[in-house]
Amino acid sequence: MNCLVLFGVLLISHQFSVGLLLKRYSCDNYVLSWCQLHNVTIQSDRDLQMVEFPKVLQIGFLNGSIPHFSHLMNLGLFKAGVLRVFARGTKISRLTLPNTIEQLYFRDNDIISVDIEPKTKYSMKYLRIHINKLRDISNLRSLVNLVELNLCDNLIEHVSFDTFAGMTYLKQLLLCGNRIKTISTALNINLPNLYHLDLSGNFLFNGTFLARWYFPRLGNFSLRDNLLTRLDVRMFSDRFTLLKILDVEHNPLDCDTYQQLLKLVHQRKIIYNVDKRVCAIPPTILPRFIPTGNELDAAQGGGDLHQQIKQLKERIYQQVKIINSQRIEIQQLQANLSSLMEQFDLVADTAAHVNDPF
Repeated sequence: MNCLVLFGVLLISHQFSVGLLLKRYSCDNYVLSWCQLHNVTIQSDRDLQMVEFPKVLQIGFLNGSIPHFSHLMNLGLFKAGVLRVFARGTKISRLTLPNTIEQLYFRDNDIISVDIEPKTKYSMKYLRIHINKLRDISNLRSLVNLVELNLCDNLIEHVSFDTFAGMTYLKQLLLCGNRIKTISTALNINLPNLYHLDLSGNFLFNGTFLARWYFPRLGNFSLRDNLLTRLDVRMFSDRFTLLKILDVEHNPLDCDTYQQLLKLVHQRKIIYNVDKRVCAIPPTILPRFIPTGNELDAAQGGGDLHQQIKQLKERIYQQVKIINSQRIEIQQLQANLSSLMEQFDLVADTAAHVNDPF
């Protein structure tokens, strides 16, 4: 009898200890086929020894705290078969990049540093670490399989484009909303697949960094909200032959650059955003000669006819003015729509069938 009681006590204590040692997470809910886990808290690698993640392909962490998204954390996700991860609002200061994850989306996490092993081969194709606190991104050069890289809204002040030299599959590079003052390039940078480049919302004051860029498929380029006064427009014409959308609004461009840009966008039919400047019209684009009222009277000898022509010209002028204004509005809407589609819908090609919660 005593043996049975002792066995029962041991069994209960074993079950209780197992319950304490192992925490099995289950999906709180699904959004667009992503398993979401709310308020996960893992303070150290020791906690990970007591954690088991759900066996899913796509997992998301909302809020919570994981100060170091470590190698052991990545190993736990790998064992669960996870290939795509997002974390939104989860407090993470240090991220060790996993080499088995294809898509990684980190938003608003307070990430300060990203650990990458230079000799490791990474499967990463889509990487977004935006609204975080990164300052140095030079170690990302190992991610040569990237198709999309979004580092918007961090604390980056200097970028060496040599970091991206090996990313020949890259289609979208977003560096908007940082504090970038300088861009350096020691090598000729040839990104044959780059379509969308966004450097808006920084502190760039010259465009000399364009000199060693060769982006033959660049279609959407934004330099909006910088401090640019001068650009070499010939480089836009020679290097970016497929450019469709150009946004240089909110820059103090000088008149020479402004006039060259206008000439380029009209010749190439590029959708553009640029602040209107009051500049002298260059002789090459002076309006054609229009006869004065006296000359019309002398030629046609009729005051009534002259008045009718004057009224007709005024009506035509007003109509053209309205049409031009509407055309500019349409172009701006098209540019904004295209930019939004690319930012939120570019998980394309091989990943088109995967629903992206962002």
